[in-house]
Amino acid sequence: MHPFVKIACFFFVLLLLQFLSSSSIAVLCGFVCLLAAILNLKHFFQLIKRMRWLFVSLLLIYAYATPGEYLVFLPLNVAPSYEGLQLGATQIAKLLIAVASLSALFASTTKSQLMAGLWTLLSPLRLVGLNVERFTVRMLLTLHYVEQMAVQPKLKLDFTQLDKLAVSSDESDTSPSLVMVQPAFTCFDKAMLSLILLAVMGLSLSRFVGVAGFLKMGQA
Repeated sequence: MHPFVKIACFFFVLLLLQFLSSSSIAVLCGFVCLLAAILNLKHFFQLIKRMRWLFVSLLLIYAYATPGEYLVFLPLNVAPSYEGLQLGATQIAKLLIAVASLSALFASTTKSQLMAGLWTLLSPLRLVGLNVERFTVRMLLTLHYVEQMAVQPKLKLDFTQLDKLAVSSDESDTSPSLVMVQPAFTCFDKAMLSLILLAVMGLSLSRFVGVAGFLKMGQA
């Protein structure tokens, strides 16, 4: 699959989250997490482990800040609401889908392929004067140095390291060479892009019809 199609699929999944029900989000979460685990279990597990307190915080915030029916088997002064737990679980599932999709994208795409996909994605910005090649290379070099910093033991990120990161990305003699290979679009890639475009148009039309119907009912 062309790297640009993979990036388009990633953004489409994020867009799709706004239109799915809670049960559909749960099914999609299980599928995407399974895919990310198959592609790179160790990396995906490390991401989830680092974000575990964020998940716990989200669940607690929604559970105790959302009004509704409280859990009957807990004292009223400490009981969360059913609606809050459901909303918190849904938000965690959405965040898991985003993280798992990004993990699957990086696990299935090399740096040169990712650079080719970003170059294709940003090409229309040439019309407003953006140097797409320079921007893409700098982004990939930044990702390279961030990855080097992330694998260091007992990493403690501070502003000094960010300054070193900016200086390192400007030193061309020490920067690793990146070769961008632009693969050709296959019939499968074109079919996937067509399906994504049709799906986006359908979702936009359904949202527009829903808003128009709501406004019509309000006027009546």
